[in-house]
Parts: sequence; structure tokens; C-alpha cells
Amino acid sequence: MIHFASLEAAGLRVAAMSDKSDGDCSNRPEAQTTVARFLKSLSVPPDTLVRLRQIHGNRVVEAQSAMVGRHAALEEADGLVSRESGRTLGIGVADCTPVLLYDPHHKAVALLHAGREGTLRNIAAAGVRTLCKRYRCDPAALRAAIGPCAGECCYEVSAECAGKWRDAGLPLRGRHLRLQASNCIQLENAGLLRHNIEVVPHCTICGGLFFSYRAGEISNRNLVVMML
Repeated sequence: MIHFASLEAAGLRVAAMSDKSDGDCSNRPEAQTTVARFLKSLSVPPDTLVRLRQIHGNRVVEAQSAMVGRHAALEEADGLVSRESGRTLGIGVADCTPVLLYDPHHKAVALLHAGREGTLRNIAAAGVRTLCKRYRCDPAALRAAIGPCAGECCYEVSAECAGKWRDAGLPLRGRHLRLQASNCIQLENAGLLRHNIEVVPHCTICGGLFFSYRAGEISNRNLVVMML
């Protein structure tokens, strides 16, 4: 696993992402033992976890008590926010970009699943807006981390897809998408300060450390978690 050191140093109890050595941490029933083992390694009780049915959009919802636990109904969304101490937010990724937001003053967090479509729909800004609306956060005070994802070294797409990216004003390298750079720009445009944004420069496709859909690991997922 890796830890998002800047967020934990700022006061967040847990900000981490599983890797291949932790096993498949997807939502599938057969992976729940692995998920529990990963959480316990972080001293996180498994029954505090909130997950989503991720739909590659930009909907961000507040983590409610009814959403906690492995048997809870999964809300269709791609972002979670919370101010509840001891509640664990989780998203599954396998090339998509995890974006983590933390307000150390208001003790609020957001966890976002920013894949290709979510980035086109600017879920990063949606997460910032939700934190500000619900908890009166100041974007300039937010800390952020952008986690491992498909890197610009490997993430080549069709000319049509690259055209949509270009039309949205997002950075490319030829037909290679720049997910981390795009989300960083979107966070800055939403009011975050660049020195408050940590970027973890691992490519999930070629790095070998994380599960990658594009590298052929269709069903397995890395789990990103945050806990106040």
C-alpha cells in the first residue's frame, strides 16, 4: 500500500491506497475478506467503510449512516464527502484517478473517482463545490492528493476521445491523456493552491505495483480510503 503523506501529516487519520500485494479490493463478494484484511492493516474497522456504485460521472454525495457496512445499498455516484469522525470513505480504482480532499480547519473530507469521463465532467470541481456548500470550506485552505492512475506515458486513446479532451481544454501529449495534470489544473481552477496539492507519480499501467484494467486486470481493484 501507499500513504498520502501530505494529508496524514496535515491531521487526517488515514489516507491510503492498496496495491497488488494487498490483493483484490473490489466490491465483489469474494473480495470482502481481502478488503477487511487491508482495512485492519490500517487499524480501520471494516464496518465503518462506505463505498459507491461508481458510474463514471461527477455526482458527489454525503456519506450517510445508512451507507455504512458491506451489506449497505450502494449509492450511484463517484464522489463522497463527510465530516464524521471514524467513518471511512472508499473508492475502487484500476487506472482511474483518485482525488482526495481534506480541510484541516473544518475537519471535512472528499474522495473522488476521476476517470476519463469523470475528469471530462470536472468531478474535481464538483467535489470542491460540495465541500464548500455543505461544510463552508474555503478552497484555498483545502489540501489535496492526486493518486496513482493511468499515466500519460501509457494512456493512449482514440482520436475521437482525444478530440473531446482537447475541446474541454484539458492537457494531452499527442493522443495520450494526462489525467493527473488535468485534475491538478481543475483543482487550481476551483480555488486550491498548487503547493497544497500532492501528486503521486505512479502509472498504474506500466508501473506493476497496482491493478490496472488496461494491463488486463479486468476485475481487480485497488482501494483508496480516507478516515477523519
